[in-house]
Amino acid sequence: MKFLIPIDGSPASEHALAKAITFAAPLQAEVVLLTVVEPLSSYVPEVMMPTGDWVGWHGLPDIELERKILNAGQSMLQKAQDTCDASQLQSRTRLETGQPRDVICHVAKEEKPDLLVLGSRGLGSVERLMLGSVSDYVLHNCTSPVMVVR
Repeated sequence: MKFLIPIDGSPASEHALAKAITFAAPLQAEVVLLTVVEPLSSYVPEVMMPTGDWVGWHGLPDIELERKILNAGQSMLQKAQDTCDASQLQSRTRLETGQPRDVICHVAKEEKPDLLVLGSRGLGSVERLMLGSVSDYVLHNCTSPVMVVR
């Protein structure tokens, strides 16, 4: 049996990890921990110039900032893996880059977990409409069984 657990460092993802461990431990399931780091360009929006042209961030990559972001992602995964180790669960980690909702579905297609467990931030309907919801997208677009933990 295999569980896929996306981790983003939020209290919601920590709660999802704890819930997944309660299900996985008695089954001695394999746990795949996933953290998705968004590309730097997604943090800087395109802007419209006075000429009407849209200009995006195409500057030189900030290697040091990218390294720090990847290290932070690796630290989150290590903390989650330590939690799994404390419960005597076999786990492995994956650190991926991209849009979280798309990458989670892609990794689920590759890994073919028996259950994907992810947290929900509990956005209200207006916030969800404006910001989008990773858990809502994954629930409706992932081919694996999904459990959303609140």
